[in-house]
Amino acid sequence: MKYLNLFNPFEVSQACRNKFCQNIVDSSAPTIDFYFLVMLSTLIVSFGLIDDNVVLLIGGMLVTPLLSPILAFSLGIVIKDRHVIIRSLKILFSSLSLVFVIAFFLGVFSGVRVDNLSLIAKMVPSLFILIVAMVAGVAASYTWVKPELHENLAGIAVTVTLIPPLAAIGLSAASANWEIFHNTFNLFLLNVFGIVISSLIIFSLMDFYKAKNKMVSEVKEEEKAIKKAKKEILKTDIK
Repeated sequence: MKYLNLFNPFEVSQACRNKFCQNIVDSSAPTIDFYFLVMLSTLIVSFGLIDDNVVLLIGGMLVTPLLSPILAFSLGIVIKDRHVIIRSLKILFSSLSLVFVIAFFLGVFSGVRVDNLSLIAKMVPSLFILIVAMVAGVAASYTWVKPELHENLAGIAVTVTLIPPLAAIGLSAASANWEIFHNTFNLFLLNVFGIVISSLIIFSLMDFYKAKNKMVSEVKEEEKAIKKAKKEILKTDIK
C-alpha cells in the first residue's frame, strides 16, 4: 500500500489525517505533563546557553513539546476553525510565558552576562534562518502525519529552533541587554513564522480540510475532560 503514493508524497488517507488530529491535540493538551516538559526543556536549554554547551542545548530541544501547539494552530487555519486557532494560541502563549519566566529568574540568580555567551551571540535573524525554519517546518509537519516516519521526529525536533531563542530572551532581559533581547525575539518570531507558513502549505497539499470534523471533535473532547477534571478537584477541595 505504501507504494501507491510514490508519485504523490502528499497523498494521505483519511485515517492518517484523523490519527494526526488526535495525536496533535493529545501532544499539545494543556496538562501538567505538557507544562512540566516545557519547564524541563527550558531549564536544560538555559543551562546549555549559560555554559555555552551545545550538548545540553540539543538535549533540551529534544524534550520540548512546543512544536505541537504551533502545528495545531496551522491546522486550525487550514480547516478554518476559530475555536481550534484560539485554543492553540492560548496554549502557545502560556508556554512562552512559562519559558520566559523560568529563563529570566535563572538569569537573575546566575548573574550571567549574555554578551559573553557565544551561542547567544550567534542568534541573529536572517533570511537563511527563515529558510531553515521553513524547511524544518516542512519536515516536521510531513513526518508527523506519516506514521511510518515517526522515528525521525526526534531528529527533526533538533532542527526546529524554538526553545533556545526563547530562553535567550529571558536571559537577556535578566541582563538588561536589550540589543540581544531584540535579536533573539525577532529570531524566535522568524522561526515560528517559517514553521507556520510551511506547515500551512503541507496541510493544504494533504487536504486536511477533510479532517475538520475530527479535529473539532478532538478539541471538544479535550475541553470536556478538562471541565470534568476541574469539577473533581472542586469536589475534593470541598470535602
